[in-house]
Amino acid sequence: MSDHKHSMTGAWALNALEDSERAEIEAYLEQNPEAAEEARSLSETAAHLAAAAGEQTPPPRAKQNIMAAIRQTRQLPPQEAGDPASAAPDVAASQPAESASPTQPTPASETMSEEEADVEVVSLADYRRKQHTLRLLSAAAAVLLLSTGALTGVVMVQQNELDSTQAQLAESLHYQEMAGQIMAASDAKMANLPSSEGGRVHLSYSATEGMMILSASALPELPEDRAYELWLISDDGASPAGMLSEAQAAGREPKMLEGSMEGVTHIGITVEPATGSEQPTTDPIVLSEL
Repeated sequence: MSDHKHSMTGAWALNALEDSERAEIEAYLEQNPEAAEEARSLSETAAHLAAAAGEQTPPPRAKQNIMAAIRQTRQLPPQEAGDPASAAPDVAASQPAESASPTQPTPASETMSEEEADVEVVSLADYRRKQHTLRLLSAAAAVLLLSTGALTGVVMVQQNELDSTQAQLAESLHYQEMAGQIMAASDAKMANLPSSEGGRVHLSYSATEGMMILSASALPELPEDRAYELWLISDDGASPAGMLSEAQAAGREPKMLEGSMEGVTHIGITVEPATGSEQPTTDPIVLSEL
């Protein structure tokens, strides 16, 4: 009996029990702390996931479909007290013999189609037992679905955190490798450049290695539709070398460049649309000879 009660904790958590059943299960939970803890955990999980799902608006035709189903569904006949067998009286036997006479047609409201005549009528007790079983199965399925969804969400969050950590580690290792190559190069140079709008930019670069690391410090914060753009300038003009992200402009991350620097004589930074520009559209806030 206790196994049966324990299997109903999921239905209790989803409020899928009748009053008498609920009272019976709650009495069982008071005597079994382990089952009570499990039931409370299921109830809390269901509440949290229901709140996270938000409200769902029923489709406009829901009420119309329900009312149509009510009109088309045949109701059970009344059952005589203490006589389950009388739940489905023989309709044909209850009609007068002369009702079958050709001269007295049966009213349309009393006519039964062949499909209706084949309908199996069950007792109210059997119907309630089937409904109780369906509620238990539905409750168990719902609890399993909610638990699986919660576990999937936890796994996804942990996987995203792991991916982010791995990306940051790879970026840090790449920065250390570049910095080591620049410092070991015979033409390694460094420059500390002020910005005309405030803040500073520190450069480490090697033309022979084709590497440059830019570290900004406290550049002014820009509107969402504007951003800082880096330019490599030669006798042929200015070539875009990428945008500075918000983290890079604030000094939280370095900007790393790799590629040929042949012919590059100056470096510049301008304020451009957030999507970037093919050529500078404003005066540079940083401009320095390399």
